[in-house]
Formats: sequence, C-alpha cells, structure tokens
Amino acid sequence: MIDAVSTLAGEYGFPELAGNDARISFDRDAAKVVRGHLDLSWAEAGNRDLWSFLSLVALPHVTMWRFGPGNKERWVATDLTRHTWARLWWQAVVFAGHEHILAALSESDLNQLLERRSIGGDPRLVREIARAVTELTADAARRAVIRDVTARLRRYLAFLDVRALSDQQVREMCNALTNETVTRLRTDAPWQPGGSQA
Repeated sequence: MIDAVSTLAGEYGFPELAGNDARISFDRDAAKVVRGHLDLSWAEAGNRDLWSFLSLVALPHVTMWRFGPGNKERWVATDLTRHTWARLWWQAVVFAGHEHILAALSESDLNQLLERRSIGGDPRLVREIARAVTELTADAARRAVIRDVTARLRRYLAFLDVRALSDQQVREMCNALTNETVTRLRTDAPWQPGGSQA
C-alpha cells in the first residue's frame, strides 16, 4: 500500500506543493487505493491505532504533503472523519459502486455529510442525500443547499428511523428534503445565478 499511495501522490505532484484541485483529485483516487489494500471489517476500521500508524509511520511523507503539520487530527486518529487515511477508507466504503457521486462532492460537502454521525453512520442515507444534492438542476449555491438540507435531515431523524424505510423511500425523502431546501433558499434570499459550488 505504501508504494501504491506514494506512486499515486507522485501523479498529483508529490513531493512538490500541489494546488487544492490536485489534492482533492488525489483524495478521490487514493480512497480506492486505500480501500483496495485494506480489507477491513467496520470494527477493524474503527481501530484508531491502525490509522495513526499509517499516517505517522507508514505514510508520513504523503500525509505531510497532503495536509502539512498543522492539524493534529490529520495525523493522530482522534476523529476518524478527519484523519487523512481513515476518512478516505470510509468514503470508499460508503460510495462503493457510486463513485461518480463521490467524485461530484467537494471536501466541504463530505464534511457536512460524514461528520454528522446521525447521517454519516448510514451509508445509504449519505449516498441518497449526496445524490439528491449533486443531481440538482437548479442553479443553486451548493454550500448553502447542503448545509440547509443536512440540518433539515437531522431534524427528521429525531422522529424517523430510516432503517425502516425501503431504498426507494429513502431516495424520495432525500429528494423531497432537497427540494424543500431549494424552495426555502429561493424564498429567504435573492437567488444568485452561478452560485459557488465549493
């Protein structure tokens, strides 16, 4: 895995400084590599020592290139949703078979989805809300949409167990919530064509 990740990083400019787009593209491809080399159960993937070992011992050169020394969570697995390698493994697992959805998401989008445990703990829910947001045909400001729809979804989850819903029902719920968000945003503020998709 060390060689595979290091070689991939080289394709995106390692060891030279790389721009944000290159680093995000590296993450998307590295997620597949990490998942392919680490055949872990979900319980094993929750082992913080494993991820800290990867960033501190096995891949410190790539971890440094990707995030630098400033953020401890990228190195020490105190929060698996923020750790350099753990987050990529989970992204690959959650979006397995739906990589086109993952590719359409920004880092900010993924933070909104995966760092909120009531949403991020259910891969089906993450995929469907991500699908609804990325397939919007409205010229919407993505950041505003995803922030509002995740807050809206979290309120629903206080009263609804999505495990009782079929795949189609989850998809319909996510589409409906996303449409509600777009309607609210259009009502509350002047619509900004060409809004940021960051």
